[in-house]
Amino acid sequence: MNMLCRHAVCLMLAIASSVPAATEKDFSMTMESIATMQEEGWLSDAEAAAKAALESDELSKQQRHALEYEVERTARIRRDYRVTEKSVIERLSDEQRGIADFKPEEIAEWERESRLDYKVIDGEKRYMNSTVGSLFFRYPDLRERRLRKSKSTWQPFLLEHVRDVKRETAAKQTVFGEPRRFEIDFRISVDDDVVSPGETVRCWMPFPQQFAVQQGVELLSSSPTPVWLNRADYPMRSIHFEAPANDDGGAAFKASWTMTTLPRHFEIDPNKVESEPFSDPSASYFAEEKAPHVVFTQELRELEAMIAGDETNPVKKARLYYDWMSNNIKYTYAREYSTLRNISMYVFENGYGDCGQLALMYITLCRIGGIPARWQSGWVIYPQDTNLHDWCEIYIEPYGWIPVDVNYGIFARTIFDSITEAEANELQDFFFGGLDAYRMIVNRDHGFPHYPPKETFRSDDVDFQRGELEAEGRNIYFKDFGYNLDVTFLDDETE
Repeated sequence: MNMLCRHAVCLMLAIASSVPAATEKDFSMTMESIATMQEEGWLSDAEAAAKAALESDELSKQQRHALEYEVERTARIRRDYRVTEKSVIERLSDEQRGIADFKPEEIAEWERESRLDYKVIDGEKRYMNSTVGSLFFRYPDLRERRLRKSKSTWQPFLLEHVRDVKRETAAKQTVFGEPRRFEIDFRISVDDDVVSPGETVRCWMPFPQQFAVQQGVELLSSSPTPVWLNRADYPMRSIHFEAPANDDGGAAFKASWTMTTLPRHFEIDPNKVESEPFSDPSASYFAEEKAPHVVFTQELRELEAMIAGDETNPVKKARLYYDWMSNNIKYTYAREYSTLRNISMYVFENGYGDCGQLALMYITLCRIGGIPARWQSGWVIYPQDTNLHDWCEIYIEPYGWIPVDVNYGIFARTIFDSITEAEANELQDFFFGGLDAYRMIVNRDHGFPHYPPKETFRSDDVDFQRGELEAEGRNIYFKDFGYNLDVTFLDDETE
């Protein structure tokens, strides 16, 4: 934002603040101005404007909450952009972790090509924390120059497992493969000096759903004793603890459980696919907009129409969206979801996103096309790696809910490098209508409220995988706690 535009925005705020802020028009103008300043990197001004507006006695409860969140959002954006240009150059110049023949003047070229994620924050250029790592995901030419290369053991394992699942489902003539059993140990630790000693810390820990594809969920032990455990099918399931902080101002929560998962593989005949009415009454709910991240904007409507063309068969349209995203959108590390105002549009405008952002854009395209689609997320728990992960399910009559992992479709086209191209294509085909067994499913909707209700802002208001905490009437953000998931594989072949 140039100085003239910045002055105009501040003038708008001054006008808005000079009249009762409770009027909808004035409040909307204030919020739009704050959003503009955040987007343009004038974070100190955005924070000051939100705090000034909060001085009004005319605010409704909802308006006050919205402004308080803009103060919080501003702080989170600042935290996501902390890396200096000097640090980027040092990282790329590193003889072990950088890229071959790197020249500092390449930075300016990459910025012109929009390869680097950066903002000018209050007049100083700052890069997103993960901008260097994202370069290797998004740009094959830089991945080839990467000095530290290692062959993945995860990709060949996944390929063999997927082939096992296809053999199992074919032999049984069902969509479910053989069960796999796991024991999970999950720990959350609040850092020392985050809260006052003795102050009550409230913790929501991710806990697995129990339904057709994830069974035998049994809590084995926990510390402290949980206050609440959500019902087995709660859309964003958690186990809830409350405990006093220790003498160092920290806290620790842990739980262990068992679960059994069933992989899925649907062989769908497009000629058998039907449109509405849906046999599952919940399907209609998952065909609607859900602001702020699943909104049928004009841009996304036009994109859906371009991709689908004259196709009317629901499963063929869903595959067209999947293939288009696999070939045209790139995977990247991401900003915190809570800092973004419309994640689907963020992916559309930038051409990249992480697993959850990709899933939200895919869900939006499907819903625009009349195909119910819903969020599914938790963790992947492969023997070689455990990590947070998001994907989705779409509803296809008469097959019901089928899994789609568009992130893995994109990986197959752009990232998988330890298997052949034909093998990567095999994986891409599988993850439209198939899902491996190495998933711990926690969520079956996005942005769903926690129970017991959280009184403060959520650290992640879209997803739930790392945990949520609060104390002393304030949220404990990700920077102030750690989390860890360990897996014991209870089947002989994975030990």
